[in-house]
Amino acid sequence: MENQPAPATDVEIDFKALVAALRQRLPQLIVFIGLVAVGTYALLAQLAPVYKSETTLIIQSGETSLTAPTQTAADTTTSLDQQAITSQVQIIRSRDLALAVARKLDLIHKSEFDPKANPSVVTRLLRMIGLAKPDTTVATEDRVLDAYFDKLSVYAVDNSRVIGIDFSSTDPQLAADVANAIANEYLSRQKAARRDTTADAAQWLSDQIVDLRNKVQAAEAKVEQYRSEHDLFDTSSSGSTGGGTTLTQQQLTDLNTELTKVRTDRADAQAKASQIRLALQSNSVPNVTDVLNSQLIQNLVAQEVALRSQIAQLNATLLPQHPKMRELNAQLAGLDDQIAAEAGKILDSLEGEAKLAQARESEIQQSLSGLKQTAATANDASVELRALEREAAADRDLLESYLGRYREALAREQGNDLPADARVISRAAVSTAPDFPKKIPMTTAATFAALILAIAFILLKELASGRPMRRVTFAGMAPAAPGVAEADGHARWADDHSIRRMMPKEPTLVPEMVDRVEESLKQITHRIIESGAKRILVTLADGSDSDGRPLGAVALARSLARTDARVVLVDFRGDGADAASMGEGTDLPGFGDLFDGDASFAQVIFRDRKSRVHFIPAGRKPLTRDLVDDERLETVLSALTLTYDYVLLDSSDEMIRVVGPQCGVAMVVSEFGAGDPRTASAFDRVGDVSDAEVMLLVVDPAASRSQDAEAAEGAAA
Repeated sequence: MENQPAPATDVEIDFKALVAALRQRLPQLIVFIGLVAVGTYALLAQLAPVYKSETTLIIQSGETSLTAPTQTAADTTTSLDQQAITSQVQIIRSRDLALAVARKLDLIHKSEFDPKANPSVVTRLLRMIGLAKPDTTVATEDRVLDAYFDKLSVYAVDNSRVIGIDFSSTDPQLAADVANAIANEYLSRQKAARRDTTADAAQWLSDQIVDLRNKVQAAEAKVEQYRSEHDLFDTSSSGSTGGGTTLTQQQLTDLNTELTKVRTDRADAQAKASQIRLALQSNSVPNVTDVLNSQLIQNLVAQEVALRSQIAQLNATLLPQHPKMRELNAQLAGLDDQIAAEAGKILDSLEGEAKLAQARESEIQQSLSGLKQTAATANDASVELRALEREAAADRDLLESYLGRYREALAREQGNDLPADARVISRAAVSTAPDFPKKIPMTTAATFAALILAIAFILLKELASGRPMRRVTFAGMAPAAPGVAEADGHARWADDHSIRRMMPKEPTLVPEMVDRVEESLKQITHRIIESGAKRILVTLADGSDSDGRPLGAVALARSLARTDARVVLVDFRGDGADAASMGEGTDLPGFGDLFDGDASFAQVIFRDRKSRVHFIPAGRKPLTRDLVDDERLETVLSALTLTYDYVLLDSSDEMIRVVGPQCGVAMVVSEFGAGDPRTASAFDRVGDVSDAEVMLLVVDPAASRSQDAEAAEGAAA
């Protein structure tokens, strides 16, 4: 026992002493809180009440299908996005609008907005004797506007086109008047802006109309001049629109019509002459209209019919050679000759008409040939003429459009029918209850804050006095089970779940430190602190002897605790060795119960009876595969990492692959040499799953082991 290190000491807070101190000062707290409450209420009662009134506007188009311009009558709504609503809020908060409202309501002469306008009697006397100068650093309007904006609140209601205007004042009537005046001034300015915009548009349209009229006149004059120069006169009734018939085209049409008529007349005359000729050759009266319609031929035919009738009558009583008969036959022959002669005259007339028609046809053909050449030349000029006409028509249409818009703008300007793009949906009313101060809520809040500060002051004063602090003494680092006598060295966990043999004093890092147990653990602790790692993995090499395993994790946790660090040891082995060494038994709730929800952190975290180390046993429920693979395991370990400076994980081989990747340092405890395959296998298990720095602690299980020469070997990798 004489080789054991000196007991370690620590200081902790006695919470019972703090509670007793608070209880002792409870009457003083009550008096202090009462004074604060009464004083706060009295102070608030001395403040002038402030009243608030609110006016709400909705931003929407004021146009209707009856008042909107013709060009926009189909869409009278105004598309306003959130940026547009925010812009309207800034317009309402503009300085010009505020100055107009202040002048309209004469806010400059109200002491609430300009306290310096009515200085105190002392200030006036000092100014009279020259000891105080008038405040000219800030203009009166600027002071009034500063107070105005302090009392004004303009905001846009979320997800709507509604804007709220709040104004506060010590005078409830004034608060309502200002809020309503702001809304009215905003609407007036909106209408004035639209009126000015309409007037500017009308003036612009007027200027454009004058220019367009000149352009239209010039374009139409150019069209007529070009038409005259190229003989492209329009003979249609549609006028100079580019869609009529030119003079050349009309002449071509007339000549074609006349040519057709002449050809028809010539063919008709030739046909009639041919029929008459054939009839004369057959000694018959031609059955032609021109012959039959001749009055002379009709008379001759009537005489012939009468003679033939007379001859037929006399033929019954007289012989053909009778003088009477011969006379009548001679008369009949004369009539036939006369008819033939008249028909011949008609034939000559028709043949003359045919020749005349043929001559006329030749003349028309010549005229057509000349006009066709002229028309071919005129077509090129017509293309240019149509282009000029289109340009003139476009200018004319634009002029008519501008004239219509100008008349509408002029009518709207003169008719004063320019609605604003907003309307008031709720006017401010005179408030009957003050908005500030809220005496009861503010008194309660001040009283509660004073109570918290008073309690904190008492606790800090007690802690500074040192009375609630107590010193705790910790035993050495060698773990021992209840009822086991202390022995030199470190205890071992036996297979029968009892601590009945002690680890020898030779655990070390390097061969030169074989006889320096405490120094070896200090070196390991110092290395862990330098690395900055928060999670430390502790595992054993394969093949521990039949007496059990060394409690290296317990020894390392107690060594870290001596540096005033907060340390917690989590047992992932489940054999109860750590709990038996550090606590009061092995049947304790632990990590398995915490994970299944059967216990809380407070129920599974225990204090080491030999040091300030906290430990969490494996628990009554085993660590199943579901627990190992569940992501909630990392959540629990992260919570411990945030609470403690170091989290030691006494891990079995199965748990290394789960908790190893998040560990910054690992320590392998081996009862064999550094070059032993079993030690190397433990290194490989850690290195396969983690990039942590691995430290090796080699311990000698008994003095009679054949590997005594290797027992002191250790290395840090």
